[in-house]
Amino acid sequence: MTDQPIRKSMNKPEASGRMVQWAVELNQFDIEYHPRTAIKAQALVDFIAEFTLLEDDSPDDETKLWTIQTDGSLAKKGGRGVGVIINTPNGEKLIYGVQLKFPATNNEVEYEGILTGLRLGKALGAKNLLIQSDSKLAIGQIREEYEAKEETMQKYLKLTKHLAREFDKLEFVRIPRDQNMAADEIAKMASSEEKQTNVELLMEIKKHPRIKEVPTFAIQSVNSWMAPIVSFLQDGHLPHDALEAKRIKTKAARFTILNDTLYKRGFSMPYLKCVDEEEAKYILREIHEGICGDHAGPRSMVSKVILTGYFWPTMQVDAVELVKRCDKCQRFGNVQRLPAEKLTTITSPWPFAQWGIDIVGPFPLGKGQVRFLLVVIDYFTKWVKEEAIGTITEA
Repeated sequence: MTDQPIRKSMNKPEASGRMVQWAVELNQFDIEYHPRTAIKAQALVDFIAEFTLLEDDSPDDETKLWTIQTDGSLAKKGGRGVGVIINTPNGEKLIYGVQLKFPATNNEVEYEGILTGLRLGKALGAKNLLIQSDSKLAIGQIREEYEAKEETMQKYLKLTKHLAREFDKLEFVRIPRDQNMAADEIAKMASSEEKQTNVELLMEIKKHPRIKEVPTFAIQSVNSWMAPIVSFLQDGHLPHDALEAKRIKTKAARFTILNDTLYKRGFSMPYLKCVDEEEAKYILREIHEGICGDHAGPRSMVSKVILTGYFWPTMQVDAVELVKRCDKCQRFGNVQRLPAEKLTTITSPWPFAQWGIDIVGPFPLGKGQVRFLLVVIDYFTKWVKEEAIGTITEA
């Protein structure tokens, strides 16, 4: 009990001597020593209040609208370019240009501009997006006002709809050309072969179309009936369930992949292109009530689908449902008006107990002046006996 206070008293002069030495050493550098004090609660509250973003000021607010204007340009010398203007919810404006180094039509360039806008909107984290373009065809096909008949347009349309699923709310609007002049100027700059000096313009160079950079199966729905078959044929992936894996392996033996497209192969027919649910509905409607459609029945429709070269597993069921929902088929289709009767059963307990006899003819005159044929069939054994005769009498 007595040693501890003595040690404290002995340590105090040593500590004070060291502090004096440090004070002399640091005096020439104009450095002052201040002991550490406790952080007060008010200072901590001020720090939190200063660096906390309110919900209304958050830059990731999903309810705010992003507006993107796109346009494409074809130069006289063969250059092609895309111009994109991005208007952020905070009022900022970003400009972006893409120089296309591959052959493309005017409509394909317009689609490239729309796909570029969707790609940039996704990269910037936009959830509520408005795409504006002056292309009547592209916007009309996306809004299902026009039909995409060409294969290239169908691929662009499918890719656009696939990217549209990345946003919570997305709208495509066609605007007049005079309201899209800014994006048009950027597209012209991108399509020009001359080197631009505008430092604010971000320029990208693309050597291949967007539809060739993304595989066909990458834009198909995960819930499509083709997904497990394609996954097994491409990567060998199978479900964990043993029965389901065995079923997919058995089914996949009847399919093959050619040029990133799934085909069904058969013994006596050419390869049939496999389609998803949306394409199947379009094919059935076109065959049933299209330009050359004759409102055929379900069996005839399925045969025409196979002859056209398409396949999906529920062809028969979908064809029956389409005929049931067709208003013209229900109004003007042939109705069986014969009265219903019970079927008469024919019983034959043993061979040659009951026979069926009929006379066929007249035929061209044959050898022996015969012109008719008498046919006899046993109901039990299905044994057939025929006899050529020349005349038919009552006996």
